[in-house]
Amino acid sequence: SKWTKEEDEINTELRGNGMKWDDIAKRLPGRSAMSCRLRFQNYIERKADWDEEKKNKLARLYNRFKQGMWEQVAKELQMPWRTVESMHWQLGEQEIASRANAPVF
Repeated sequence: SKWTKEEDEINTELRGNGMKWDDIAKRLPGRSAMSCRLRFQNYIERKADWDEEKKNKLARLYNRFKQGMWEQVAKELQMPWRTVESMHWQLGEQEIASRANAPVF
Protein backbone atom coordinates (compact mmCIF):
# COMPACT_ATOMS: atom_id res chain seq x y z
CA SER A 1 0.00 0.00 0.00
CA LYS A 2 1.03 3.62 -0.41
CA TRP A 3 3.21 5.15 2.24
CA THR A 4 1.63 7.91 4.30
CA LYS A 5 3.31 11.14 5.32
CA GLU A 6 3.17 9.96 8.93
CA GLU A 7 4.94 6.69 8.07
CA ASP A 8 7.66 8.63 6.25
CA GLU A 9 8.09 10.89 9.27
CA ILE A 10 8.35 7.93 11.65
CA ASN A 11 10.78 6.15 9.33
CA THR A 12 12.93 9.28 9.06
CA GLU A 13 12.91 10.03 12.78
CA LEU A 14 13.72 6.49 13.88
CA ARG A 15 16.48 6.01 11.32
CA GLY A 16 17.88 9.41 12.24
CA ASN A 17 18.11 8.13 15.82
CA GLY A 18 20.16 5.17 14.58
CA MET A 19 17.45 2.55 14.91
CA LYS A 20 17.89 -0.67 12.91
CA TRP A 21 15.53 -1.47 10.05
CA ASP A 22 14.02 -4.48 11.84
CA ASP A 23 13.12 -2.31 14.81
CA ILE A 24 11.71 0.44 12.60
CA ALA A 25 9.48 -2.10 10.84
CA LYS A 26 8.07 -3.17 14.20
CA ARG A 27 6.83 0.42 14.68
CA LEU A 28 5.21 0.50 11.23
CA PRO A 29 2.55 -2.23 11.04
CA GLY A 30 2.42 -3.91 7.65
CA ARG A 31 5.91 -2.76 6.68
CA SER A 32 8.94 -5.02 6.47
CA ALA A 33 12.48 -4.02 7.33
CA MET A 34 13.31 -4.22 3.61
CA SER A 35 10.42 -1.95 2.62
CA CYS A 36 11.40 0.59 5.29
CA ARG A 37 14.99 0.63 4.08
CA LEU A 38 14.04 0.91 0.42
CA ARG A 39 11.53 3.69 1.11
CA PHE A 40 14.14 5.59 3.07
CA GLN A 41 16.96 5.16 0.57
CA ASN A 42 15.02 5.47 -2.67
CA TYR A 43 12.50 8.14 -1.73
CA ILE A 44 13.09 9.98 1.54
CA GLU A 45 16.84 10.53 1.12
CA ARG A 46 16.49 11.56 -2.52
CA LYS A 47 13.66 13.97 -1.70
CA ALA A 48 15.68 15.97 0.82
CA ASP A 49 15.04 19.69 0.79
CA TRP A 50 17.98 21.42 -0.85
CA ASP A 51 17.47 25.16 -0.67
CA GLU A 52 20.17 27.47 -1.99
CA GLU A 53 21.80 27.93 1.41
CA LYS A 54 22.16 24.16 1.94
CA LYS A 55 23.66 23.81 -1.54
CA ASN A 56 26.10 26.62 -0.77
CA LYS A 57 26.99 25.08 2.58
CA LEU A 58 27.61 21.71 0.91
CA ALA A 59 29.91 23.38 -1.61
CA ARG A 60 31.82 25.22 1.13
CA LEU A 61 32.19 22.07 3.26
CA TYR A 62 33.29 19.97 0.31
CA ASN A 63 35.85 22.61 -0.65
CA ARG A 64 37.07 22.75 2.96
CA PHE A 65 37.43 19.00 3.51
CA LYS A 66 38.15 17.55 0.06
CA GLN A 67 41.93 17.72 0.24
CA GLY A 68 42.07 15.87 3.56
CA MET A 69 39.58 13.27 2.39
CA TRP A 70 41.34 12.66 -0.91
CA GLU A 71 44.79 12.68 0.73
CA GLN A 72 43.80 9.62 2.78
CA VAL A 73 42.68 7.74 -0.32
CA ALA A 74 45.67 8.97 -2.33
CA LYS A 75 48.06 7.79 0.36
CA GLU A 76 46.69 4.24 0.01
CA LEU A 77 47.05 4.44 -3.78
CA GLN A 78 50.42 6.22 -3.61
CA MET A 79 49.24 8.92 -6.00
CA PRO A 80 48.63 12.69 -5.81
CA TRP A 81 45.27 13.52 -4.23
CA ARG A 82 44.09 15.65 -7.17
CA THR A 83 44.69 12.72 -9.54
CA VAL A 84 42.62 10.42 -7.33
CA GLU A 85 39.80 12.96 -7.01
CA SER A 86 39.77 13.44 -10.78
CA MET A 87 39.46 9.70 -11.44
CA HIS A 88 36.59 9.51 -8.96
CA TRP A 89 34.66 12.09 -11.00
CA GLN A 90 35.56 10.39 -14.28
CA LEU A 91 34.23 7.03 -13.08
CA GLY A 92 31.01 8.44 -11.68
CA GLU A 93 28.74 7.17 -8.92
CA GLN A 94 27.44 4.11 -10.77
CA GLU A 95 30.85 2.76 -11.76
CA ILE A 96 32.41 3.52 -8.38
CA ALA A 97 29.61 1.57 -6.68
CA SER A 98 29.87 -1.27 -9.18
CA ARG A 99 33.62 -1.59 -8.72
CA ALA A 100 33.19 -1.46 -4.93
CA ASN A 101 30.38 -4.05 -5.10
CA ALA A 102 28.07 -1.61 -3.35
CA PRO A 103 24.50 -0.70 -4.27
CA VAL A 104 23.82 2.85 -5.42
CA PHE A 105 21.23 4.57 -3.24
